[in-house]
Amino acid sequence: MTTVKDPFSQKLAGWAVSGSEYNQNGKVLYLTDGLLKERLLYDENFITKDTKLNKSIVFFVDEVHERSVNIDHCLALLARILTLNSDLKSKIKLIISSATLDTSVPKLFRQIPQIRFAKFEMPQMHTLYPVTKCARPNANILNIVQEFYQERSRYDQILCFVSSVKEVNECCSLLKKITGGAITAYPLVQSQQASVQQEYIDKGSVFFSTTVAETSLTFPQLKYVIDTGLINVPVYDSNSKRTVLRVVRAAESTIKQRLGRLGRTQPGTYISLYDFKVEDKQYPTPQICQSDLVNIEFSLRKSPLQKGLNYMKDFLPDKPSQPLIDHTVQQLRDLGILGKAPSEALTQHGIALAKLPDFGSLAMSKCVLASLQNYNCGRDMISLSSILSVLNTTVVLKGIPQHFKSSDGDFMTLLNVMDQILLVKQSVPSKDFRLERVCKAKGLTGIQHILKQALRRQTNLEKAFNLSVDYRTKAQIKSNDWELIAKSLLAGYSSNVFASMKELQDRSQLYIRYNNSADNDIAELDSQSVLARTTTKDPPSFVLVRDIRYSTSVRSKALLSFVGEIKPEWVEYGITRQLKLTSEEENRLNSNNIFQNALAKFSHRISMLLNNTAKAAILSGPAGTVFTSELHLRQNMVEEFHFQLENKNTPKSTQYTNLARNLESVMKMPQIFRPMQWRWQNQKQVIITVNCNTSTKTCDITVNARNSEYQNVKKEFDSFLRWLQDCAVIRHPNSGVSPRVFRPQVRSKYLDIEERIAHITDSKRTPIDLYNGAKGTQATRETRMEVVAWIAVCIFSCKLEGGFVRDWVVGNYTARPQNLLGNPKAWISYTNSIPYIDKEVVPADLDCHLPTHAYFDIEKFHDELYKYDITCKVFRQDWRYVLLIDEDAPTGPFTMDLIEPHVALTHDRIDFDVNNLSLEKDYTHELGMRVDIQQRPYLIELEAIVDNIKNKRFQILRPIDDLVQIRVDKMTKIRQWTQLGQPFSVVPSPNPKYSAVLVPLPRSTNLYQDIETDMKKKIGNSVQIVSIEQVKNPLLEDAYESMKKLIAKQCKSFNPNELPLYHGTKGPGIDGIRDDGYDDRYFNENGNWGE
Repeated sequence: MTTVKDPFSQKLAGWAVSGSEYNQNGKVLYLTDGLLKERLLYDENFITKDTKLNKSIVFFVDEVHERSVNIDHCLALLARILTLNSDLKSKIKLIISSATLDTSVPKLFRQIPQIRFAKFEMPQMHTLYPVTKCARPNANILNIVQEFYQERSRYDQILCFVSSVKEVNECCSLLKKITGGAITAYPLVQSQQASVQQEYIDKGSVFFSTTVAETSLTFPQLKYVIDTGLINVPVYDSNSKRTVLRVVRAAESTIKQRLGRLGRTQPGTYISLYDFKVEDKQYPTPQICQSDLVNIEFSLRKSPLQKGLNYMKDFLPDKPSQPLIDHTVQQLRDLGILGKAPSEALTQHGIALAKLPDFGSLAMSKCVLASLQNYNCGRDMISLSSILSVLNTTVVLKGIPQHFKSSDGDFMTLLNVMDQILLVKQSVPSKDFRLERVCKAKGLTGIQHILKQALRRQTNLEKAFNLSVDYRTKAQIKSNDWELIAKSLLAGYSSNVFASMKELQDRSQLYIRYNNSADNDIAELDSQSVLARTTTKDPPSFVLVRDIRYSTSVRSKALLSFVGEIKPEWVEYGITRQLKLTSEEENRLNSNNIFQNALAKFSHRISMLLNNTAKAAILSGPAGTVFTSELHLRQNMVEEFHFQLENKNTPKSTQYTNLARNLESVMKMPQIFRPMQWRWQNQKQVIITVNCNTSTKTCDITVNARNSEYQNVKKEFDSFLRWLQDCAVIRHPNSGVSPRVFRPQVRSKYLDIEERIAHITDSKRTPIDLYNGAKGTQATRETRMEVVAWIAVCIFSCKLEGGFVRDWVVGNYTARPQNLLGNPKAWISYTNSIPYIDKEVVPADLDCHLPTHAYFDIEKFHDELYKYDITCKVFRQDWRYVLLIDEDAPTGPFTMDLIEPHVALTHDRIDFDVNNLSLEKDYTHELGMRVDIQQRPYLIELEAIVDNIKNKRFQILRPIDDLVQIRVDKMTKIRQWTQLGQPFSVVPSPNPKYSAVLVPLPRSTNLYQDIETDMKKKIGNSVQIVSIEQVKNPLLEDAYESMKKLIAKQCKSFNPNELPLYHGTKGPGIDGIRDDGYDDRYFNENGNWGE
């Protein structure tokens, strides 16, 4: 900027940003808020009473409504100057510019004596072109984009505001996918080069952006702004010492800025997707009230002020809470930077840190100091800090060519890049260095904008260290040794050490913070990390990370960004760990001298103690040695256990025979245990081997595990044996009736059923459909259940069956308890710690059989639900997962059963015909049957079942015992269904190897009690019933049904006069009845107990 009259006169304006400046002595100087804060805080001569000014110095602070930490800090420093220096009041003018202004800002300055504070509100000025507002609360943003894309003129642009970079990228990807590439959306995020952003704006029509597009970008043909009204805000929790990214509603000031993008070049339309009242939150929460303040506290204490936030809080527009300030001060004491209370002075370590340039964070300052003082790698750390200071996302790692990537991880990868650029820069005259040319040659063009900032930062740090008497020489020492660099990083990030949970005999691919805390701080590696590996490769055992990202958009797990693999012996900070033990495990450690050997190996470095009271091994000392000793104990507690699947029933009993036959079938298909084996290996690092020997008729199980885990495995196999014993005939994995469409005669009546089937089984269903079902304006409890079912069926290859298929998919029935309509959480009750839904709720739950061919990862399933804001609690039993879903959702909770595949094969019986339907992936119009009941004598086909459901009636297909009676009562008395006819028992056909199977009739069944009553009535009370067993002999059944039809032809009214009769026999005759039927030669129409 120059005067108009003389273009060659002295420039009026200059600028300064971090690492670069131009004409900084100009009369008008543009600064970032960060640089203004630094000058006000550290430059005591920035403005004094002796400053020579013709009139006054004017501070113009813009965008105050954003309430960033730096802006509030600047306002506080200016308020302090005006409060304490009355001589400067006449020399300073302060202009605060803001879209909206919280009352705390003018109040701050009005309370300063002898200060005139005038508030000038701009008149409500209309935009150059009119802007129409259109409310679409809770609509799916991708649907809205497609709608307005069809309305737009050729060059019109659509700008969409979403909450996070992750959502920006997801929306761009999904829009292209669901439109088949017809609409290409471009991402606009903070980490992009300005040239890339401009290129996108020049050629694009649809854009997704975070807050970056609110002010800093210009759109020449912007017609539509679509606003979710949400932003991502980092919020610090002093209790957990975590900063969590939370999705919150935008303030009115933010909404105004987004709205203000329109009406500049043409008429526009603002589409709001939020359902809140904008004016309810006029201003954003000041960041200084919800941030980690430790860096601010230290910067204040090392400045000429030498005072912290307890002093500066009185000059802030909004004060951080006193507990937060106290917590911050205590952190500095814990870090050895501030003396013990009541001292307010910096320690020698703190003084040493204060002499260093600003590295952006206290942690990085500690790292650099350690590299200078202890590890002789100062230049490495300065270079590494230069690039890390300009990185807040790991996307940059994706743009680095493979030859730069280091097996040690992300830190050395970034250092390799910096070293290459600096090597070229130092080898040519500064005037000849062209970063663009170097990046092109090295394959780094994609991150050139990052490297430009990093080099600027490097140059500034070099200048600062060249002026340092203490560290000028040490700052030039380069090692390129990862061990030394890692130890330097540990000086600042010692609390960011994570251990592989796989090494700790837990889940693969996950990490846990290795510290004293009992809290399970679970995390996974950022997928962009150099150390990120496929699930088939072992993860690094021990890692150091810079960033631990917690987000409300990611379920419970943190994301580890900028990661380096370290060796345990490098980690020296103190730690105490408790390794929980069972009595058997403690005995093993003692009786086999395992613990004594560990003491001999590690006790010179750490304390090791077996605590009988705590039932734990307590390890204390340097974290690296503790980790190594813990692994040593864990590995030596692993034993090899052996057992067999045994038949312990009384020989020749029906239970013994059935279990023996079923075990024989199991031995021919040991693959049914694979999902169980995969689960135990992935979740607990337990190796299960199943060896079935058909010649010896034994099934040998080998378990490599700690005793505590072996006991859990054994319990699971014992549970399976109980199911197997009660099962008449174990089902084949592919048994049942394959899904089929309705017969042509009725199909047209059931198109609505086919539509609901597709909601669950169509793997091509789009994320928009799923979003609408889970969170759309028309979303209900049932559509959310469909989404959960779709995830189970289409992503995890489960089979869906039971009540949900009956009540919702086919019946389209819903019901709620009238007395609990306003309190859906009250629908939940617990029995033996397992949740159940009120019987009046229809549909109540989801029932799934887990796949036989794949490992079902409950954590990944949980993550998939979380994508759609569906919450879930997991309850584990020996044979199934029980999930409580949507516990707090206004639509109402529901449960889900996920039955292990080896157990599902023992579920050979069906209670009601209407419960026999099932759904499978990509059968988008078809229904299947879990148990085949289409054959004689049952002849119940798909259409008959559907007709029964539509008319709310059902047939009972097994004897009525106590459990079945409860189900019958629920159907008839609570849900008002009608029972058809008398119950009859559907027993599956035996293995072809056997002619018949016997199924014990439970004493509690109505049929058992009727037979018992009848026999005592006809024979006498002296009769003693040992057992009643039902015979399933398919050949006899077919012969009997055929004979009954032949006899019926010869009878009046075609009535064969079928009556129940008793037949007495003994010994081999009993087996003869089972296998060959009754011996008619002994028939006597005058028998004692016939009818």
